[in-house]
Amino acid sequence: MRECPRCEICYDDDVAICPQDQSNTKHTLPGGRLLATRYLLEKRLGRGAMGQVYLARDQNLTTRRVAVKTVRPDILSDEELQEGEAIARFEREAHAAASIQHPNVVGVTDFGKSPDGVFFLVMEYVEGETLYQLLRREGTLNPSRAATILRQVVAGVDAAHDAGILHRDLKPANIFIMHKRRKSGSATGAVEDGFVKVGDFGLAKIVNANRSEATSASGPASRGIVGTPEYMAPEQMQPGVQLDARADIYALGAIAYHMLGGRPPFTGDITQLIAQKLMQDPPALSSLRTDISAEVERAVLHALARDATARPANAADWLEEFDAAATTHSGKLVKDDSRVVIMAPTGSEVYLDDERHGSVGRSGRVILPSVPAGRHVLRVAKSGERDDERVIEVRPDGAEQIIQAQFRTAPSSNQLTPSRGGSLDSRTGPRSTTLVVVVCTRCNARFAEGVRFCGVCGNTTFQPIAPTGSNDPAISLAGSASESRPVICDRCGHEYSSGTKFCGRCGIPLGAAALSWRSPRPVEILCKLCGTSYPAGTRFCGRCGKSISV
Repeated sequence: MRECPRCEICYDDDVAICPQDQSNTKHTLPGGRLLATRYLLEKRLGRGAMGQVYLARDQNLTTRRVAVKTVRPDILSDEELQEGEAIARFEREAHAAASIQHPNVVGVTDFGKSPDGVFFLVMEYVEGETLYQLLRREGTLNPSRAATILRQVVAGVDAAHDAGILHRDLKPANIFIMHKRRKSGSATGAVEDGFVKVGDFGLAKIVNANRSEATSASGPASRGIVGTPEYMAPEQMQPGVQLDARADIYALGAIAYHMLGGRPPFTGDITQLIAQKLMQDPPALSSLRTDISAEVERAVLHALARDATARPANAADWLEEFDAAATTHSGKLVKDDSRVVIMAPTGSEVYLDDERHGSVGRSGRVILPSVPAGRHVLRVAKSGERDDERVIEVRPDGAEQIIQAQFRTAPSSNQLTPSRGGSLDSRTGPRSTTLVVVVCTRCNARFAEGVRFCGVCGNTTFQPIAPTGSNDPAISLAGSASESRPVICDRCGHEYSSGTKFCGRCGIPLGAAALSWRSPRPVEILCKLCGTSYPAGTRFCGRCGKSISV
């Protein structure tokens, strides 16, 4: 099977070029789109640590859409994995998830191996978004809304614990929020979260299996630390330590911290995270946000205790504590005053709807007061890093929203990564200098290919309309493509054809004449007695020996 690295639509092996955007397709899975003669793969939804997830249609029930998770081929051939470890972990996910029957857990309906050797897991398709996507758009949530989501998360986790299963990899990306249609007559911007489900039991541990605990030690496995370090409990980072439900409670506390504080309790590389989790307490939420009550902060930090024995005994007890604190919490801000706090490294520039709002100083934040409710285009730029540009949604409830900038080092090539739509092991050849014009599907504004947000309406979907050299006078550029010299953006390095005035990625003007700098002539000083000239800094005259004063 092949898939397009840009639109991620799946095709059979005989389709070399995507008919949607004319991109070269990439081979991703052995065999065709029809998996195990039943599931027709339509589009890749994402990829995780162990496999890729596809949207598929069950051919036995053609109206039923499902999510199919496969083990990545490169994982199966990874020399760092012990033989069969990936398959064993994949089978463990199937058995663990299938044994949990609860409305707040993503249901597993099938598992097997295709004739082409592809291991797959069939799950219910949750149409909506992950908690990670919600937090990226809104930054932080108010305590009452966080409690509403966590009630359903804890219900699913409790069901797993009752079945003797630890999740071990709870994080915002594994929490799915189903879309809920707004009721007619509801206020614009009203928040209505749908049903919440917990998924991805790929690292689950069955604690009541018929084997000794010594053989099922759950510390770092054969490949080292297993899980997502930002949300893992400290004991998960120590070899040989037995885990219980309190490891998942720590993860729930880390998720609650992220929902309220805009970032996980600890950040950094793996070495820094291990040291911080084993030796430090999380920073107080009040240091990140001004409208969090002491009761809410105490409940979150209770779940984040370094010593497992200091945490609540089960998830239901912790939820009761957090729910009570969130219920009594009352925001201090006026409803009409939406305060947005952008957290970023020192020196970053903050733009909202193409308007500069300041530079980040030593405090590590820029405060945007009285931002109108609704959607806005946020861009945080820093020299040497790829801009963090996204659509954010400011709520009308007046609660403080904190958004943490997420930079990625600017790439040296135009290689597609999975986060940019690239497929497995995708590679690109030399960069093309052909300019493709795209049009916003909402307001019809035109931009160069590569733009991610419409500067007019904030839309994120674009339609390619014509390459450079089209006969359409409305989109043709001055001169022929063969005679024009490309213009390169000084900030992001993207190339455009001659005549382009602004960069479609970062918005700065293009084509300005470079300044010609010449070394300044040294300033001369004269001896007042004999008139001899000397370079600046000379203190005594070489002819008459007198002191030279300026």
